Amino acid sequence: MLEDLAKDEEKMDEDHSNANQITKDRRRQEAHYFKLYGRIEIHEWLLKDSVRIKAYREAIQHNEFFRHKTVLDVGCGMGVLSIFAAKAGSKRVLAVDAATISKYAQQVAQDNEFGRVITVIQGKVEDIELPNGIKKVDIIVCDWMGSSLFSGNMLESLLFARDKWLSAAGHIYPDTAQLYLAAIKGRDQDLGFWHDVHGFDLSAIRLRCESKAVVEHVTGDQLMSRVCLVKSLDLYTEPRQSAKFRSLFELKVTRNGWVHALVAYFDVGFSKSTQRISISTSPSAPWTHWNQTVFYLETPLPVMAGECIKGVFAMKPSENSIFDTEFDIFLNFDGREKSVTIHQSFVLTDPLTLC
Repeated sequence: MLEDLAKDEEKMDEDHSNANQITKDRRRQEAHYFKLYGRIEIHEWLLKDSVRIKAYREAIQHNEFFRHKTVLDVGCGMGVLSIFAAKAGSKRVLAVDAATISKYAQQVAQDNEFGRVITVIQGKVEDIELPNGIKKVDIIVCDWMGSSLFSGNMLESLLFARDKWLSAAGHIYPDTAQLYLAAIKGRDQDLGFWHDVHGFDLSAIRLRCESKAVVEHVTGDQLMSRVCLVKSLDLYTEPRQSAKFRSLFELKVTRNGWVHALVAYFDVGFSKSTQRISISTSPSAPWTHWNQTVFYLETPLPVMAGECIKGVFAMKPSENSIFDTEFDIFLNFDGREKSVTIHQSFVLTDPLTLC
């Protein structure tokens, strides 16, 4: 019995040590993450996305609800959304960001004559307290979306802020989101590249690449099916851990040809704006910095109009890296020329951390 107790204590010590190591690893990853997001070139890239900036400006700057309100900007970056809120007549704007880029946000506010309205707080939103005894805010603005909507896992920070500080009648901008899946044909130069690289067969590298979800620009003429909604969010009621889910999908093929990959893209909406405002990252919509997320299939599918590609789409944040999102795609296709069942796993690394 004493031996059993000793083994139990040893196991508890081992579990405690592993938990401490995981915590240390995560802290190191977070420090690296915020260092990466402190680079000016990343924020310059975001500011040059005219679709993104136009939507936020129109949803905030000309919105009467912002007048005399207290606003929380989660992940403020250089503070552009905070300036929109201040210009809309907000009484006070609290701009929070753990990345070092936030040190520029206060100067930007002062340079644009909003220094008395905007207060910048450097730190994780989960770790800070609001100044001057503020307990609730009227509005939260946040550019939380990543590739395939959830990459970067910033939604968790927004939902934390909502639960802790948003008033009962408060607004969130944006407040709705939808994630879609479709089938696409690939570009020949992308698919065949590894088979002939300066006269050498490097197809073994392509096998490695097939486990990577790829963020790239997909155009509307690559679509081979209707789109399927796989996830819908209402940010006023959405529970935590929403980035982990499974969804059935059915993609109805719209034309004859080959399907080389599935593509994920998202839309977000600003339902509390004075006019209908949204951002779409659809292949048929104007370009945004998010592009689309592509999952190349091991086996291309010869398809004919009217056929259906069915399956399960599963997503979750990586347990090993805050930079990664993991996907499992189970696909069943019973076509006139070919029938296949496929299970592929993919990893998506936050593309902005690779810049």
